[in-house]
This record gives sequence, C-alpha cells and structure tokens, in this order.
Amino acid sequence: MEDCEKTESVSPLESRNLEVPVLEVRDLAISYQTRKRMVPAVRGVNFTVHQGETIGVVGESGCGKSTIAFGILDFLGANGRIVGGSIKFMGKEMVGSSKDELRRIRGNNISMVYQDPMQALNPSLTIGTQLCEVLTAHQNITKIQARDKCVAMLERVYMPDPGNMMKRYPHMISGGQQQRVIIAMALLNNPSLLIMDEPTTALDVTVEAAVLELIEDLKQDFNTGIIFITHNLGVVAKVSDRLCVMYAGEMVEESTIKEMFENPAHPYTRGLLCCVPRLGDDLSNNRLWSIRGRVPHPAERSENACIFAPRCDWRITGQCLTDKSLVENCEIKHPDLVNITGDHRSRCFLGAETLKTPWNDYARGRKKNLMHVPDDDTDLTSMETLLKAENLKVYYKNRNQSLKETLGMGKKKYVKAVDDVSLKVIKGSTVGVVGESGCGKSTFVKGLIGLEPLTGGSTQLMGMDIGMPVKQRSLSLIRELQMVFQNPDSTLNPSYCIGKQIARPIKKFKTVHRKKVRQEVERLLRSVKLSAYYYDRFPRQLSGGEKQRVGIARALASRPSMVIFDEPVSALDVSVQAAVLNLLNEIKEDIGSTMIFIAHDLSVVRFISDFIAVMYLGQIVEFGSVKSIYPPPYHPYTEALLSAVPIPDPQAKRQSICLSGDVPSAMDQPSGCYFHTRCPRRNVLPENGRICEEKAPVFQKLKNGHKILCHIPADKLLEIALERDDKRMTL
Repeated sequence: MEDCEKTESVSPLESRNLEVPVLEVRDLAISYQTRKRMVPAVRGVNFTVHQGETIGVVGESGCGKSTIAFGILDFLGANGRIVGGSIKFMGKEMVGSSKDELRRIRGNNISMVYQDPMQALNPSLTIGTQLCEVLTAHQNITKIQARDKCVAMLERVYMPDPGNMMKRYPHMISGGQQQRVIIAMALLNNPSLLIMDEPTTALDVTVEAAVLELIEDLKQDFNTGIIFITHNLGVVAKVSDRLCVMYAGEMVEESTIKEMFENPAHPYTRGLLCCVPRLGDDLSNNRLWSIRGRVPHPAERSENACIFAPRCDWRITGQCLTDKSLVENCEIKHPDLVNITGDHRSRCFLGAETLKTPWNDYARGRKKNLMHVPDDDTDLTSMETLLKAENLKVYYKNRNQSLKETLGMGKKKYVKAVDDVSLKVIKGSTVGVVGESGCGKSTFVKGLIGLEPLTGGSTQLMGMDIGMPVKQRSLSLIRELQMVFQNPDSTLNPSYCIGKQIARPIKKFKTVHRKKVRQEVERLLRSVKLSAYYYDRFPRQLSGGEKQRVGIARALASRPSMVIFDEPVSALDVSVQAAVLNLLNEIKEDIGSTMIFIAHDLSVVRFISDFIAVMYLGQIVEFGSVKSIYPPPYHPYTEALLSAVPIPDPQAKRQSICLSGDVPSAMDQPSGCYFHTRCPRRNVLPENGRICEEKAPVFQKLKNGHKILCHIPADKLLEIALERDDKRMTL
C-alpha cells in the first residue's frame, strides 16, 4: 500500500493559449418557453476558459449552473432557447450552428461528466461496449483498436483490473468506479473542453479525493480546459484556477480562486463561505452563518433591481430593495457586473466597500451553554447512558449460493453488514457515525430502530430491551426512538399536506389532546423555523431544505428521547445545510435531545457531534469525544478520512493519503484486521505488518474514553502523525 502524499496548491498556468481561448461566453441568455411566457433562466453570463485552465462555477440549486453547461452543449430540451449572447469554441461561433455540426463537436471536442453516473451509463450494456462506442462513433478506428485504447484509459484513471472491468455491467461496480468510467469516457477523444457537473457530490470523501487528484493529473496531461460545476467550496478551492459565482441565473462575482477566497466582495459569496463548517473551527462555536430565504423562482425574478436584496444583510433601503413602497420616489436599478480591483468583478451597489470589512468577522456564533463535550478529566462512567448496544450483529444470507451451499455440503456465507458493534450513547449528547459507503453506518442505526432484524447482540433504550423488530415493539418504545432519513421525498406523502403528515404521529402517540393537534403542529413548525402557513402546503411546493425541516418536525412530534439522523444534509446546498445544522443544535439546546448523526463529511460531524464513532466494514475502529478524536493519535483509517476532507481554502497545504482499492466485500472480510488490505501504515510493524493479516486487533484504551482498534501502538500512531505535520510545515 502506498502513502500517496500530495501538496495542495494553486500553481500558475504555464501553457495558456491567450490568443484563442478554448471557450468564450459573452452575454449569454437562456430562456424556457412556458404556457404563459418565456421565462429567463440565465442572463448576462460572461467567462473565458483557456487551455489547461479550470473555471469553477458555484451557487445554490436553481442558480443556473447546469443550465449554462447544457446551453454550451445545446441540450436545453424542446422548450429551451438561447435568446442572446455568444458561445465561441476555439474561436468558432456555436450559437446558430446546425445540429450536425454541433453533434460532431460534442463527444469529440467537448465532453461532459454528469452528476449521477448511473443515469449516464446504460445498464443493459457492458462498460467496454459503452466505452468503445465513444471512439467508433467519432473516429475511423477498428473495434480492436478501440478496445485497446479503452483499456489504456481505464488504467489511466486508476481502475483496478481494467481488462475484466470492460466485461462488467454498471451495477457490478461501485459508485466511485462508475464515476471513473464516466471520466474515462469523456477523455477518450482527448477533448479540448471538459464540463464536469457535480462529479463528486455523491461520493465518499476518500473516493472524492482520488477523483480530484485524477482530474488535476489529467488536466496537466491533456492540457484540457475544464468547467467544474459544484456547490462544494472545498472541492472548488482545490481544483479551480478561477471562480464564477452564480445567483438566480446571473453571475454575481468572478475572479481568481485566490482572490475570491481571500477577499470575497459580493455579500452572496461571503454568505456561502461562512456557511461551511471547517475542521479548524473552535469547538465552542455551534452556529454557522446561514443565508435566509431561498433562491427565487425564474418567473419571480426582477430585471430592475438587485435579485439578492431580499436575502442580503448589507442591503441599502432605497438602493437595493425591490419594494418601492419603503421609500417614496426612489428609482431602483439593476446592479452591473463591474471591476472592483484588477480582474475581480462583482455585481453589487456597494462595490469595493465590502472589502473594507473582513468577510469572516460574522462567520460564527457561540453556544449559549457549553454543554455535552466532556473535558479531558471527565469521568464518562458517571454520566447517564440513554442507549446501550452490546456486540450488535446484522447479517444477511447470501442469495447467490453455490451448488455446495444449496445442497448443504458447504459452509453458508453471510453478508456481515454490522459485525460485533458495541456503543454507549450518553443522555443529551450527539454521537456522530462516519465512514465510507458500505461500512455499515445505516444498517447499524436501522438495527437500533428495528427496521433490520438483529442477528446477535443486545440493545437497550433507557434500560428497556429494544432488540426486536419495530412491528413487535410497543407504542411507548416506538415513541421514544425516531428517525430522520436522508431523502425527505421518499418519506413524505405527496398526496397529503404537511400539517396532516406531522399531525399523524401526534394522534398516533396521543402527544396532546385531539383538540390541540393543530396547535401542536404549528408549534412544531415554528420550532423548525417554518411558519404556520406551511400547514396547508404540499411537499411539491417546498424546497429541499424545507422538506428536511418537515421531516425533523415529524420526528419530534412524539417528543422522543432519541432521534437518529441518517445523512440529513448530504444532498443539500451549503446554505441550506448550515440552516439545518443550526436548527439541530438549537433543538439540542432547547429540549436536550439525544442524537445519533450519520454523515460522511467529517467537518460536518465535528460541528454537530459530542462523540465520534468511525466505522469500517461493519466494525467501529475508533471512538472518542470530538476533542480527542480529531487531534492525533488516530486510527490509520480515520487519518485517511481526515486527510481527504476538502478544505475551502486554496492556499491550504496538506497531504492526502490515498487508500488503494475499495472497501472489501462484507461477505468475504479479510483475515486479521479488516483494514490491513488498504492500510498505508502497516509497514511500520515488524515483517511489514504480518500480524495485521493473521490476528484481529483489540481496542487500545486511551484517556477520556478514546479507543482505537489497531495493532500499531498509540504512541507510534502519534509519532507518525507528528512527522506528517512536520513534513507539511516544511513544504
């Protein structure tokens, strides 16, 4: 296993063709035809992409990021139109070009990597067939030559066993591998322009780090211009050279990545940066800056005022506000995108005035009560335990049994999704559970709540046994343990209004008298920062963040002792994510709720949690308080997860630890330590860590309840971490 250590830094572009840009977009305007009128989706967008340059495009959902990409490719659908502006590719105008000419350019000179690889791959064709088709459709090449080139490209994107990978179907490979196939497909014809639309949103941090390193390598090798669309500011800080900030179909700020992160000028850009939790934040901070409101619908956007004014905390009455009734005889204009310093442009009436105030002065708020995070000398055994799980196991029978297994001649195999997990949750605390996809996080909490049958072990809530399926539990037990799921759309009934869906558990558990049900629903809506007006609204009328708040309100309807959150913010914009995280902290402070919070973003988990459990292949490999688990020493797997977290700072110098391969199958776990097949630190042990292959490790118990499941002694793990820090400081 290699310890792939790379330094993040933004280097100047060495080979930029300044005479003929790869792409030049000027005053681009895109509208969609509706039953009533043409609705503008994008207007007045300007940017240039040079060879070997990456342009980042950020903004909330609905800001027009993907619409720009589809406009460049002419994939706007039957009702989409480019109604103004120019798109020049390698100096040639694309707006108004024939369909045949655009078809020759797409796939050959311009390629796109989509957000969901499963939507871009044909499930009925093998990977090899789909890759070869890209070459044979655009080049005069034989199938044998195409196959050889495809295998070489799969090797270039670090795909294991590319020859056999060509024979597989999309469902037979992991999400990270699917994304690498899409990237390989996009690069087969050596395009001059690569458009990447949220390519890492659904990936684990370890896979995301590998994909980002791959993008940087490929950009250098192919000298390709890249448009990178994302809402993750940490990702865009790592891969981009310039940054464009979109809001409500307009570009509100544009500059170099360094200038944008050091001196953001537009209030919207500042708000986005303040919404992001960081690993270096003070643990006493439990408030993130949150942008109020949401992006206006395209049909509701004014052309004669600042669109961001209703959500802006810097707005000036009479100059920015759209409501003329506030000030008599005032003329409100639309701000222009103007230069404020050098090539730094901003669409704001305040101009350079915002630069006089450091953007991070108002970034965080402090806790009202510094509560559950224990000090180093706190005796955890003296604190009340609300939930206790001992030796918990969740196994599934292997459905694809061999002939020997079917005849009862061979040993039956099981998928060990959760394998001997023990955990105590202190009353009033929040336990964060982190790990890659397939490590057993969601299965573990589903076992706790009764949605998955337990194979072994015991669980207790407030001293009561809950080791049975939810159907066998009493109403009193179900009432005390509730869950908020990742996708609110899959848990909200589109046929019923919000009020009735929250009222249902209130009536079921008889939380209040039946005559006070509506009053209780409105109280719950207010507790999650929604007005009583939402009672009669339907799920389709709510944004993603509002739906997630409704899910939280419904979980709180029974007044439970514990609430489990399964990836509640992973699919949300950073502004909505900040609002939801602030809400959860407020709920914890106001009613003292106990929570289990599942996520794959360690910066988010650090912000919300008091204790952290790191899971790998069905086991907890490290557990401790948030104060003890983030500084060294830590398990090599935790170290890799922390190193992979993207930092929203282009000047940050850090080393990424690349884990080779994917998480092993939960049906055929490695012998000894489950992590030894990917561990970059096993070589510090005698015989290159042979003990890791032969013997399962036991927990090393450190101070303050911190424990690590590893053969490497804790003092050696600390030494390794300090050496890495020293090396980073000298870079």
